[in-house]
Amino acid sequence: MTQYVPILSLPDSNCNVVSRPMSVPESLEFLNNVIHNLDMAENMIRVHTTLLQTAKEHLNRLSEMDFTVAGTAQFTSLYIGAQLQISQILEKGFWANPGTLATQQANNLKTSIQNLLHHCLKLQFFFVGLSPIEKCAVKQFRLRALALNLVYIVKGSNASALAPCHHFLTVVEDMQKELNQSGLEPDNFTALVFKELSLLEEPKPGAVSRILIPIFSAQILEPSGQTDTSLKFTAGLIMSVPLEAELRYLIDPSRIRMKIKYPDQRTQVILPRPAHLKPLFYDATDKDSQIGHNIRLLTSVLISHQVWSEACNVEINIALAILEADIGKRKTLADSTPTLLDLCKPIKVSVAPKPIKKTL
Repeated sequence: MTQYVPILSLPDSNCNVVSRPMSVPESLEFLNNVIHNLDMAENMIRVHTTLLQTAKEHLNRLSEMDFTVAGTAQFTSLYIGAQLQISQILEKGFWANPGTLATQQANNLKTSIQNLLHHCLKLQFFFVGLSPIEKCAVKQFRLRALALNLVYIVKGSNASALAPCHHFLTVVEDMQKELNQSGLEPDNFTALVFKELSLLEEPKPGAVSRILIPIFSAQILEPSGQTDTSLKFTAGLIMSVPLEAELRYLIDPSRIRMKIKYPDQRTQVILPRPAHLKPLFYDATDKDSQIGHNIRLLTSVLISHQVWSEACNVEINIALAILEADIGKRKTLADSTPTLLDLCKPIKVSVAPKPIKKTL
């Protein structure tokens, strides 16, 4: 039990207080474990958010208990808090079209963005002794916050966007110079901003804001729809078709639907299991810089139909369910499917249901 007893400053034989250095290996180990555990919950987005919030609370307590690691703990906690803030703003999706919001919602969004920018300034100027990698990481995160603020001003504010746009372009230019001087590679978001801005002939606020708004898209990798072979199965039974798709800049995974359209115009809508949605990272920088969620969908589509005279194509597609579009509409039993927006071109799979063999 001696490890639970705090170290005391005791006087020596001459009644002089001997200051003993505080032992911090345990604090450093706890700090490293908290940060390491953040990478353990990448499969479930909600669990990852909960862990971020829990880690932030633990780091705040650690900074109060051990002043020797208080700076590192507070810096990490503040960075996690900023990540949570920008995730909440992006997840709601109001930032991309704030002009349609009510007054209270618009004020809440404006306050959230201002708090995010305030967090970024604290990260950049409150801490000393940061390495060039850490400094660039903080500044690149602030660049995303400034981009979010610029989109909000252009899309949902009557204020002039010339000054914020000029400030954003200045920060981009300084960021590019600092990365070159430090010999560091930009993260995915910063690299895309560099690339898109270099293609603009005249960087006006409207044009700059348009390149900052990501477009949600989906791509079906499997089945490819390029085979001439028909898939055969017994009519009336179920056939499983493997499906692999990549979803980019997804805000709400619960809206994803798989849509199957048969030759007789009958449409089947399937909700994929949450366990079949896996985080998709193109490289090591993506998981720190992505907007929304990049997800890989690995599942199976179940197809069933009666006998056809010949092989026909079944269309498989990924769609986005828009429940808000159905508010106020009268729904009948024949039309109970929610409004769906197709995210990509449908893949055609040739299917040939075989008749049931009759045996004596």
